Amino acid sequence: MHELSLAQNLLEIVTKSAEENNLIKVTTVSVVGGELGGIVSDALQFGFEVSSAGTIAAGATLLYKELPALVRCGSCNHEFLWKTYGYSCPQCSHLGGAMFQGNEFYVEYIEGDGEEEGNNDPD
Repeated sequence: MHELSLAQNLLEIVTKSAEENNLIKVTTVSVVGGELGGIVSDALQFGFEVSSAGTIAAGATLLYKELPALVRCGSCNHEFLWKTYGYSCPQCSHLGGAMFQGNEFYVEYIEGDGEEEGNNDPD
């Protein structure tokens, strides 16, 4: 279950970013993964819930968006879905190309609540 290690690494990134941006509570984390990463979103969600317990991100909503694997033809530069066509270009039938999407995993954005500035007076 590599999703648990991904969730733990994700939590490190989220915690560091939250601290750098003076957040006191993380409410939403949006991540993007490529379809070739083999990530099971429910397992990632579970791993994040377990890993974030007792942290600034406890209870945060984890949004996961999967991007399809895309190939750019080496001959005509047409972009197409790898899952549908493999490496055979549907435009010119050239065999081969470069995959440019489908292996990524990154944080798209983090939302949270910050400290209110200038409100340190208890009165």
